[in-house]
Amino acid sequence: MSDSSSQLDLSQLAVDRSGPTKKTAIQVRRSWFTKYVLPLGILVGFLSLFGWAARDSFLPAQSITITPVVVSRAEVKQEGTPLFQAAGWIEPRPTPVMASALAAGVIEELLVIEGQHVKQGEPVARLIDADARLALAEARAAHALQVAEVNRAEATLVAAKTNFDQPTELQATLAEAGARLNETEVAISNLPYAIETARARLQLATENVRRKELAGQAISGRALREARADLAAAKNTLAELVAREPKLEAQAKSLREKRDALDAQLRLLTNETRAVAEAKANLAAAQAKLDQTRLRVEAMELQLERMIVRSPIEGCVLSLDARPGQWLSGVGSSSSQGSTAVVGLYDPESLQIRVDVRLEDVPQVQIGQPAQIETAALAAPIEGEVISVTTFADIQKNTLQVKVAISAPPAVIKPEMLGKVTFLAPRSPVVKEEPGDSPLKLFVPQTLVSRGEGSASVWVVDLTAGIAKQKAVEVGRGATESGLVEITNGLQPTDKLIVSGRESVVEGTRVRVSGEDRTLMGGGWNRGTTSPETRTAQANP
Repeated sequence: MSDSSSQLDLSQLAVDRSGPTKKTAIQVRRSWFTKYVLPLGILVGFLSLFGWAARDSFLPAQSITITPVVVSRAEVKQEGTPLFQAAGWIEPRPTPVMASALAAGVIEELLVIEGQHVKQGEPVARLIDADARLALAEARAAHALQVAEVNRAEATLVAAKTNFDQPTELQATLAEAGARLNETEVAISNLPYAIETARARLQLATENVRRKELAGQAISGRALREARADLAAAKNTLAELVAREPKLEAQAKSLREKRDALDAQLRLLTNETRAVAEAKANLAAAQAKLDQTRLRVEAMELQLERMIVRSPIEGCVLSLDARPGQWLSGVGSSSSQGSTAVVGLYDPESLQIRVDVRLEDVPQVQIGQPAQIETAALAAPIEGEVISVTTFADIQKNTLQVKVAISAPPAVIKPEMLGKVTFLAPRSPVVKEEPGDSPLKLFVPQTLVSRGEGSASVWVVDLTAGIAKQKAVEVGRGATESGLVEITNGLQPTDKLIVSGRESVVEGTRVRVSGEDRTLMGGGWNRGTTSPETRTAQANP
């Protein structure tokens, strides 16, 4: 044992650390790989994946619309066969009618009771009308006063037109001015003779005074003074006549200008024209105010009329929504206080039943589908027809409301009565199933089928590849009433048919779906299905 241990060479286990080892080289290569190659590879892979996913956005594609294949499982039931039942409540169709107050006021009296039959326009309530009557009297008084104003304006206009047609006052003024001018001109023409006469008298008076002064004491002093007074008078008269001439000339000129102005005024009739225009304007304003007062009277008469609330339809009283003494705001009132509804009405000839249909039965409901309605008030069912499928479901009851019109409702039927509706099998575009046929039926719009020599085909879209494909199909029976044809071979229930854009596509054309077109599906298929489900078909008797 000791001999073998002495022969071991422990120097072979020593490690030479003087130079680089293989492990160090491996670590360097691994560090370069993880720092550069691996991230670059991940980035390239991510970009490739992103490019592949977004290839439809970069590659050109034709925009198309599609429609699904109509799939029906032929559970053959004859038209009129009961499908299911549901309960509901009878109500007016489409809604109750409200008799509302058109004017604000306080209810004085209700004139109807619930269930009473009323005619259209029959009074159902009366409001307190004292204020309305006073307002009407005031409006009528204002109207009468304005009628008098219009009569006055008409009289003024008549006078202005008469004065315009026959301006006698202006003519008289013109004639007077002409006469005064003539008098002045005559005075001017006679003035030289009067001056000559005054000069002769002055000469005689001068001679008379000279002779009496020469006579001396032979004549009395009084005679001399009288002679001298006559001489002074003759001088004054001559001086006055001489001074009158320029005044008469100025007066004649003024009268001539006045005559010419009056003549021009008579020809133009400016004041008379203005008077006629003003009279017409005043009459128009008075008539406008008269119209306002007349409208005010009509408004007050309407206000008084609206103090009586009338029925808008012929029917029965459904509810009394107001009480005597209650304030009504009136239709169109800006006040938010009070209501307008007085009486609720309905037409007994127009009723419907509001039915809660289970969601699993909703696919069997169609607009126009026949139904039978039963109530405790009737010994036999009455006919009805589906007219509406609402859009709001009751989550708690798991139902959807359907409206069924009651055909010729009996008089005993009243709103809010409970009823039970039996939905019957409607007329369907699917034809009768022959023995040996597959229960799964595929239908497509006839316009989408391209026919050739002994062959038919349709264009479908491969949604996975995003391309258009043409499939050869076998067409079954003739078209239904809804324009659908049965495809017996060549299509799958999940296929999507190309509607718009199929004229310009070829095999393999890249396409992009822009929407779904359901307009080619016939009536009753507008809620079309894309997966097999039970539907009702008509069995021709």
